[in-house]
Amino acid sequence: NMDIFYTLINENPDKKLHQSLLHQTGRKLVEYVAKNICKIENTEIELVNNKPKFKFSNKKFSISHSKNIVVVCFDDKEVGVDIEYMAPRNYIPIAKRMNFKLENNSLEAFYKAWTQYEAIYKLGDTPKYEYNCKFLDNYYLSVASVSRNKAIKIKKY
Repeated sequence: NMDIFYTLINENPDKKLHQSLLHQTGRKLVEYVAKNICKIENTEIELVNNKPKFKFSNKKFSISHSKNIVVVCFDDKEVGVDIEYMAPRNYIPIAKRMNFKLENNSLEAFYKAWTQYEAIYKLGDTPKYEYNCKFLDNYYLSVASVSRNKAIKIKKY
């Protein structure tokens, strides 16, 4: 099973403080889920090849945040997750520069391609499974995993 946990935080007008809150909330959510859901006693995290990992557990996780949401994905194998707020923007030049093959000419298709790209980058490997969806009306969520055939559970905290 692959488990996705998310939480919403109030937006802070101070951008630097807001980014710090998102980062801290992501780490706290990882710690909470690891201890209370995955039953990992020591949740110490270390960076291995620039990727956060549990020092004393083989459970894998990935964190993403955008605007006022924090998402954490847990799996038994390597995983990457990305979420983006679908802000209106001129996405055509970005899509061309990134060589995105958009399913159709829409903002949603752009954010699907963008979050897929980011999730695969965070995975750091060739995905054997990908999950993509519009999330809470204004966001797009993508997950990439080295495992096949995943049952996904999404829970709010």
